[in-house]
Amino acid sequence: MIVSLCILIILASIYIYFFPFIPKRKKHYTYALLLGCPAHNDGTMSSSQIKRCHLAIDTYKKGLYDTLIISGSNVKNEYVEAQVMHDYIQKQIYIPTILEANARNTFENFKFSKEYIQKQDVVILTSQTHAKRACAIARQFFDDYGCVWYKDHKPKHIVREIGSRLIYIKIELLKKVGKY
Repeated sequence: MIVSLCILIILASIYIYFFPFIPKRKKHYTYALLLGCPAHNDGTMSSSQIKRCHLAIDTYKKGLYDTLIISGSNVKNEYVEAQVMHDYIQKQIYIPTILEANARNTFENFKFSKEYIQKQDVVILTSQTHAKRACAIARQFFDDYGCVWYKDHKPKHIVREIGSRLIYIKIELLKKVGKY
C-alpha cells in the first residue's frame, strides 16, 4: 500500500514537472497561434480543424488578439493544414493572418512560429486534450503566453494524446542527459 502510494506520488510529481499548470490568460495578446491538424484525404476539413477555426474566429471577435498565425504543413496528405484552415476562416471573416506552412508537429509549430512572434505575447488556440502539452512546449519558446481551447472528449484523441505526452517526456528526459 505505501509503496503504491509512493509510486503514485512520484508519477504525479513527474507529470506536474513536465506539464505545469497552464498560465492564466490575459485580456489581449499581440498574436494567436492556431495549431494545425490534418484535413481528410479528400481535402475536406476534419472536425478538429473546423472546431479550431471557429475557436480562432470567436476569440478574434472577442478582441483577444490582433494577428493570427496558422501553423501546419501537409503532414498526412497533400493538403497543407495552415492553408486549408486559412481559407475556411477567411470565408467567414477577415482576420489578419500569417501562414506558417512548414511545421510537421507541435514542437515545430512553436519553433517555426517563433520567427514571427519573437518576444511578443501569444495565445495558443487548440483542443482541450492538446492544450497541456502545447503549453509545456510553448514555455520553451515564449515567456508570455496563454491558451484557449475547445472541449474535446473523443476517446481516440485522448488515447493519441496520452501517447504523445509519453513521447514528449521521453524526449525531454533524453535532452536533459544530452542524448537528443
